[in-house]
Amino acid sequence: MNHKQKYWLALLTEWRKNGRDGFTIPFIIGSQKYLSDNPKQDIKALIMSIIKNEEQEIYLKYCFSIEDIVMGIRDDTKILLQGHFPLFKDSNTQSKLFLTAFLNDLGENVETIISSLSDRYQNYIDKEEFSKNDRQRGDYSANESQFIRRVFSDYFGN
Repeated sequence: MNHKQKYWLALLTEWRKNGRDGFTIPFIIGSQKYLSDNPKQDIKALIMSIIKNEEQEIYLKYCFSIEDIVMGIRDDTKILLQGHFPLFKDSNTQSKLFLTAFLNDLGENVETIISSLSDRYQNYIDKEEFSKNDRQRGDYSANESQFIRRVFSDYFGN
């Protein structure tokens, strides 16, 4: 695995091991501030990295407890989620990004979904509002920062 390019997979994998679902896109994008020598991905680069990854299917779903979209590992415990793999560049070859049925308003294809997600989240990312606690956006909590640092240290010696 190209570790630094798959920082998002390290975070999602460790979170899943804790029995948790996923993270918001701003949470994942913002976590890069804890990585050294990593070119910073934007939302489009993140989604493209997911589509091109060989290791893991990733889902996008609406999380009612935080009232936001989360991204997570689509493993055996999530295989029954209703949804589809959106088309990418008018082909059927994309099989790593799974969109749950509840998010059909994001678009029919990956390109439209990227645009929708960018419209929805770029402003929060620009303001460094990476996390959402008690339904309020802001910077990471101390526990979240500690989790990110530990994962990156374990995976990348960062």
